[in-house]
Amino acid sequence: MSEERIKLFGKIVHVFAHRFVVQTAKGAVLADLTPHGAEAVRLRIGADVELEGEQKPSELKVTRFACGGDSVTIVHKKKHGHDHHPPADPAAAIEAARAAGFEPTGTPRRKPKHFEILGRRNGQDYELHVELGGRIRKTRLVDVDHEAP
Repeated sequence: MSEERIKLFGKIVHVFAHRFVVQTAKGAVLADLTPHGAEAVRLRIGADVELEGEQKPSELKVTRFACGGDSVTIVHKKKHGHDHHPPADPAAAIEAARAAGFEPTGTPRRKPKHFEILGRRNGQDYELHVELGGRIRKTRLVDVDHEAP
């Protein structure tokens, strides 16, 4: 999902640690400075501010905070999502399941540090957690007929 870069002007009406609400001509906006960013500025209820940042679904991630002639740049560290995981081959999870006597019955689902795959052994269904290197670290008996999609 791409976020929109915006600029807005308004008055601070609520402060919650490093987050605050700015009342603008178009309504209230929840803004986030990060804890580090909040140390660099003074958030005061009633202050007129100019903000720039990335509009996320729930809040504005402020990248520039201006108030009373002073301007501060705020850096937000990006959270690592699935796009930042080290490369891993789902075939290794399938191979590990087969080597342990399971017949894979589903497609491996990538998690940050492992794959999850359904496998069948001795007439019973299991959920296998296979580390990226191919070691099975957890097996759990499941009732496939009653599993959530």
